[in-house]
Amino acid sequence: MARNSVYLWIKRGLGNFRDKIVEINRRYATPRVQMTPMVRFALLFLRLYLILLVGILCYKFISLLQ
Repeated sequence: MARNSVYLWIKRGLGNFRDKIVEINRRYATPRVQMTPMVRFALLFLRLYLILLVGILCYKFISLLQ
């Protein structure tokens, strides 16, 4: 019986956590700041750079495992 109550407690906690995330995503779905095309380009460049760095990191990790 105690096992079932722990399961319900965890499930309720995760449900509350998910509800908070959904609420935050809904609140900030539309940006309130106007961005110039240069700022959009800079953010796109930073996103691509981050993806490249993560790719290099994964490659290095996999090559070390072999």
